[in-house]
Amino acid sequence: MITDNQNKKSTYYTHGFHPYPAKFTPQIINRFFNLYCKQDFIILDPFCGSGTTLVESVLNGMDSVGIDLNPIAYIISRAKSNHYTTEEIQSIKKFISEIQPQSNNDLFSQNNIILKNENKISIPDFPNRNHWFQENVSYELAILKKKIDDIENKNIKNLLYCAFSKIIVKVSNQDSEVRYSAKKKNHSDGIVFSSFIDTVSNYLQVLNTKEHLIIGKAEVYNGDTYEVLKKLSENHFDFVITSPPYINTFDYYLYHKQRMFWLGYDHRPVRQKEIGNHHRIDTKKFEVAKSEYIDSMTQIINELSRVSKPNSYFVMIIGDGIVDGTTIDMSQVIAEICEYSNYSIEKIESVNLSDITRSFNKKFSNAPKKEHTITLKNCK
Repeated sequence: MITDNQNKKSTYYTHGFHPYPAKFTPQIINRFFNLYCKQDFIILDPFCGSGTTLVESVLNGMDSVGIDLNPIAYIISRAKSNHYTTEEIQSIKKFISEIQPQSNNDLFSQNNIILKNENKISIPDFPNRNHWFQENVSYELAILKKKIDDIENKNIKNLLYCAFSKIIVKVSNQDSEVRYSAKKKNHSDGIVFSSFIDTVSNYLQVLNTKEHLIIGKAEVYNGDTYEVLKKLSENHFDFVITSPPYINTFDYYLYHKQRMFWLGYDHRPVRQKEIGNHHRIDTKKFEVAKSEYIDSMTQIINELSRVSKPNSYFVMIIGDGIVDGTTIDMSQVIAEICEYSNYSIEKIESVNLSDITRSFNKKFSNAPKKEHTITLKNCK
């Protein structure tokens, strides 16, 4: 039986582990699970973002697969949907204890940590690092990153990378999660360790709840959605639900640019391959940009039909975009794509997309756009 989470907070269980732009709430996922799913279903989210679909699948005992191009999304989704053994939980607690303060005068063992690591630590060199991070913060981040790198257990390492990623904006000079501008914050020594300890401690509280024992399994792929889909078996999935990138609206990679630098990733391939990315599309004329988006989505939708079972449902949540001053009605775009696929449109629900001001792209904030929930049926 699919549980009902409509009265729960959107951050329950692991849903609050990491901020992520434009993510949909677990209540939305749960609503469609109750409409279209059974507990033995296998779920697919081809643009899984921070893993909301995967977590809801895990909590309802359903196996799931998520795909995302963004390596930060991959880390978050795995951390949130993984199962952790009692031994792994104990190892995480031990890791935290090693950087806990030993006394009120020992600020997170800072002096000891620095002395032990001063000849081993190399602070990564990336563009404008000193603009975005104080020197003391950079040094602490480098020490902490090295300690996590040395962990052998992949589940533990990934969870701690997720916590490391979460604190990056807080300890940086970036104004906030939704404003990509720098301001002076005067972070004191120890800010990295204290923030990290608080974050992991909160994770452990969540993972010690009974919900952690639910048996659904999630698998996450990091890569181009179309390329990953081509490698998956046909007629495998019982239900697909996703929110694909909105055309020319969100800088998905930009929200996590500094995180990528610190975790050793290059943001440029993500920027270049992101479907609908405004850095690529905003310089193009309307028809060219629209055509590029349609071509990419057509390939993906056709592959989704192939890997999904006949007569299965696919729910897509997608918002309108603006290209060259013209609003693109994405419900019409998806309808056009479906004319050349095995999918038929069962239902479209549209609402005004007023909550768009969280984007870094301020020029899109007040545009008259809508968000569409489109239910498709695989009629192959």
